[in-house]
Amino acid sequence: MATLTTPDHPCGAGGVTMTEMLSLDRRVSLYGLRITDLSPRGDLGLGLDPEGPVGFALVRGYRRNGQFRRLNEALVLSVFGEGRACDPADADALAGERVWEVALADRLLRLELQQGSLASLLNGG
Repeated sequence: MATLTTPDHPCGAGGVTMTEMLSLDRRVSLYGLRITDLSPRGDLGLGLDPEGPVGFALVRGYRRNGQFRRLNEALVLSVFGEGRACDPADADALAGERVWEVALADRLLRLELQQGSLASLLNGG
């Protein structure tokens, strides 16, 4: 059986079999809070989604293949719809958080907030 090395595999043993690789879930659950006062118009080039319009969420962690990972720094990412309420039994969820299910191949936007004068922002500093 062929073995593939993947740096982000949870086993950390330096590789997985082809069967394990093919069975890995290509979906991710994003954990965060919906930013309610930032509502862009249109689809922002991301396409339309049946879950609802594009919005933004402050994402602090994600779950993939049963493993929860906390981000070092929360990210502002585009999401579709309101997300779903966290399961009360989910030990990784914080109070009031929502969960968005996305595919690894989905296109998202990351919004970086920077504060400063127009001159300093235009000059990259």
